[in-house]
Amino acid sequence: MGQALREVVLECMRSPVVCPYVIHYPPKARKRKQLDAKLHWNAVTADYLTKSFTQARDDSKAYEDVPAGERPTFHEIRALGAWLYEQQKFPHEYIQALLGHADGKMTKHYQEGHGEKKIEYVVVGAELAF
Repeated sequence: MGQALREVVLECMRSPVVCPYVIHYPPKARKRKQLDAKLHWNAVTADYLTKSFTQARDDSKAYEDVPAGERPTFHEIRALGAWLYEQQKFPHEYIQALLGHADGKMTKHYQEGHGEKKIEYVVVGAELAF
């Protein structure tokens, strides 16, 4: 564990919120349907990180010139990171541990689809009438 991650984990452990999970948060509202969907009322739901990333990405305005449906997702950026580590010859086991995958097959899945792509040219004519 690197120093930055260690600091985050220690901060989570100092949280006044009592929860069996290191990563947790107190929900803004305690609706029965939401509580029943969680293992613990302070647990992070499966889609919480994805939604939080989307909000942060859009708040940063880093991709405001890209249509909303085409902006990179958390998993796309994560998969690109895994591929970049592979391109720099990091061991598969290192990348798997970095991504937190228990199974090497999942890591390979993340790394697929980022190979070199050929540029396909299409000849078009600008035949506008002025």
